[in-house]
Amino acid sequence: MRPFFSILALLAFVMTLHPAHAATSDEAERLYRAYGDAVYQVKVIDITSEKKNALGSGFQITRGGLLATNYHVVAEALHNPARDRLVYVSNKGVTGTLTIEDVDVIHDLALVKMQKPGKRWLRLGTSRLPKGTALYSIGNPNDLGFTIVPGTFNGLSYDSFTKNIHFSGSINPGMSGGPALGRDGRVAGINVETAGNGIGFLVPVEHLTELLAHDRKMPPDYDFVAHADTHLQQQLLASQNHNIGELLSNKRWESVPFGPVRVPGQINEALKCWGDRNTSTDPLDAYFSICMTQDRLFLYEGFYSGSVLYRYDYFIPKKNLSLLRFYNFYQNQFGTPETDYRNAKQGDVTNFSCNSSFIWHAGFRWKANFCIRQYKLYPKIFDMHLYMAMIGAGRKGFVVTLMAQGVSKENALALARRFIEEIKPRKESADPPPNKRRTGGEK
Repeated sequence: MRPFFSILALLAFVMTLHPAHAATSDEAERLYRAYGDAVYQVKVIDITSEKKNALGSGFQITRGGLLATNYHVVAEALHNPARDRLVYVSNKGVTGTLTIEDVDVIHDLALVKMQKPGKRWLRLGTSRLPKGTALYSIGNPNDLGFTIVPGTFNGLSYDSFTKNIHFSGSINPGMSGGPALGRDGRVAGINVETAGNGIGFLVPVEHLTELLAHDRKMPPDYDFVAHADTHLQQQLLASQNHNIGELLSNKRWESVPFGPVRVPGQINEALKCWGDRNTSTDPLDAYFSICMTQDRLFLYEGFYSGSVLYRYDYFIPKKNLSLLRFYNFYQNQFGTPETDYRNAKQGDVTNFSCNSSFIWHAGFRWKANFCIRQYKLYPKIFDMHLYMAMIGAGRKGFVVTLMAQGVSKENALALARRFIEEIKPRKESADPPPNKRRTGGEK
């Protein structure tokens, strides 16, 4: 029996050296106790009513009182400084005003300066972590008080142009802009959005490091708010140049058969594609396929940009449907960009300017509509809409829609031109010569 009691004695001795769950066993409690004072609530206050109209979180990153947060948290105050102001609230209830110093609209980041710096700030780390690394997100969800949420690093979301960290933790409204810390207390990412059911996303900390470096190059007395529109336009131009450039630099777009032609399939991993049969169009057989990016840039309330979408609709009338009734239905499918675009309010953009033409392509005659509209605050940025409807093809109809939000005019034209070129005959054969083209409907 003595060996057994010896083991018990040894275990008891070990436990005296490491009392029930050593100090590092409860990482969340330890990290919040050590770094929670550097995290703040960020509120947007309506100046007239003195009531909050938006809130998020932020964290101090410099001795001088710079806070990092999300751009979408402070966007209304940036665009309406006469109507809204920013304040911070510490976990001890200390409040003060904030001024906007710099933003990165593409990665949804902002730097704001505290009226009176806090005594603690966080160090920036890295997002280059092994999959499964523990992370701890801090914020103020739903204005319920400061909370720390454990989760894990699950790599980057490569299915978008903007590659965020996939975080398996619950990021709730109000936590936007808060930090996600590693066990070393360094920031690995910034809370940005949730997909529900414990799926969250973080902005990689490297983008914050870049924004901080950019801010340090600004003159000390620079009024960022007064020049915000210029900065945001520059960022939007650079982003769309990168994204559209990625699409156009791919020399071999996936080509898939759909209806009477071959069309572009998934042309980049940033696009998701799906298709189905539309059962609500009886007495027609209607099929569709759609591909779109997962990216959507928030500019300000009611105004989004950055998405690319293309869609194909194929219509075949059933035997009991007359050709005349089919044509009437098909004509009603000829959409307009105003019905497809709902990413902006009337005051944000101009009306669409369109050019229509009839073209012969891929063995068929098409009615083509190319439209663009301009962003009023960012005049070098446009929304583009290309619409092509097959005509004179007898008892079938085919519609192509291409939409690109927030692109330069040059890139809009280049993307539309490349897209049309990639629509090809179902069977590899040359288009008929001009004098052999059919111009009317046929039965």
